[in-house]
Amino acid sequence: MYTKERSFKLARIISSLFILLFITGCDYSKPQETIVQNSSEMVPPKVKIEIEDTVHSTEQATYCWRNDNSAECLNLPTAIEILENTKPIEVSSKETITLVIKRQPSEQTITIQNTESNEIDEITIKNSKFKAPTAKGIYILNYYAIWEKDETKTSGDSSYVFKIEVK
Repeated sequence: MYTKERSFKLARIISSLFILLFITGCDYSKPQETIVQNSSEMVPPKVKIEIEDTVHSTEQATYCWRNDNSAECLNLPTAIEILENTKPIEVSSKETITLVIKRQPSEQTITIQNTESNEIDEITIKNSKFKAPTAKGIYILNYYAIWEKDETKTSGDSSYVFKIEVK
C-alpha cells in the first residue's frame, strides 16, 4: 500500500535518477577528444606553398593526430567555408607550385575545385611540386597527407586548404 510519504520519496528518487542520467548523458554527448595543451606533438606538421620564391601559408582543415598515449581529432568546416573570407593567391597559368613541408608524408593527394563550375579534379604531385590549372578562374585546393610514425613517435593524417586565382 502506497502512502503519500512513500510516493513522495519514490518521486524524489526518480527525479534524482533522471537528473543524474541527464547530466551524465550531457557529458557523454560531447566529442571525445584528448586535448594536450602546449604540445607540438599533438598537431600535424605545418604545410606551406611556395610560388615564385614567395612562401604562403595554408589553412588547417580536418585532422587526426596521435602518439602512443592519446589522439586528437578535429573536424573543421568544408574548404569553401574555411576559405570564405580568404583572398586567393594569384598565379599564372601552368605555374609551378611547391609544397613546403619539413616532415615528408608517406601518402599525399591534392584535389582542386573550380569555384565557378564546382568541378573537382585530382592533381599529380611530383617531387613536392604541381602545376596550376591552365584556365583562368578561382580554385580551392585541398591537400591531404598521411604521416607514419617516426622519431617523434607521432602519426596521423591532415588536410590543408588554400585558394588560388589563375590570371
